[in-house]
Amino acid sequence: MFRSHFFASLLALALALAAAPVQAADCPAPKAMKFTVGRTIRLSRLGFTEGFEVHGADIYESTGSMFGGSRLMRIAPGGKVTTVADFGEKFFGEGLTIVNDQIYQLSWKDHVVFVYDLKGELLRSMRNDDEGWGLTHIPGANTLVYSDGSNRLTFADPKNFATLHTVAVRQGADPLPMINELEWVDGKIYANIFETPDVVRIDPVSGCVEARAQLTDLWGRLTPADRAAIGADANFVLNGIAWDGAHKQFYLTGKQWPVMFAGRFSPP
Repeated sequence: MFRSHFFASLLALALALAAAPVQAADCPAPKAMKFTVGRTIRLSRLGFTEGFEVHGADIYESTGSMFGGSRLMRIAPGGKVTTVADFGEKFFGEGLTIVNDQIYQLSWKDHVVFVYDLKGELLRSMRNDDEGWGLTHIPGANTLVYSDGSNRLTFADPKNFATLHTVAVRQGADPLPMINELEWVDGKIYANIFETPDVVRIDPVSGCVEARAQLTDLWGRLTPADRAAIGADANFVLNGIAWDGAHKQFYLTGKQWPVMFAGRFSPP
């Protein structure tokens, strides 16, 4: 009787352990990254930057509905900004990415993903059950990646925005929430952390933050007038990462910033 109960207990314990979720190992401490500015480009028009991506020779920008309305903008290499489409306050524009010459734009709390041609004409829309924050895509894989303000990255089908899988982002043992604007670069994801001057590099498989850059040095490159204008509102935070693969450089900017910075992160 005792022996039967003992072995039955062992069997129950083994089955319970097998069914329990596996706890992922802590991520290694992130390395320090540095951003070296190559040049500063003054923009001809301000935008409340939410999405930022290089396409061809230009940068496409999605803006939120504060301080000028939700818009799609195109920025020429010299900084001239052209409005592609102006949506006013119909919705709050968020992350942006371009796949097969189609612009995908998230809305914040409207639960809609818009798809446009490069002229800003609406082609279709899709449902997003989450909040929309940052958006990027995996080149050649036909996969979108978006953030929702948590520590989660969601991989989605661009045809219908159906979830393919999710990855939890961690720094060391801790979740890293407030992931915002995203950029896919050489198999890694670079992301702004909302309301900080920091950019992180994330392994999209493990979710580990591999490296982190603290970018307060960019303030020293602003004119006193620019610093005063940006410092006048707590909303005007660093937010905008675009990767120029042709020239192997990044463009960084912020909400209502009058400039963008071209440069490189090291170590890569």
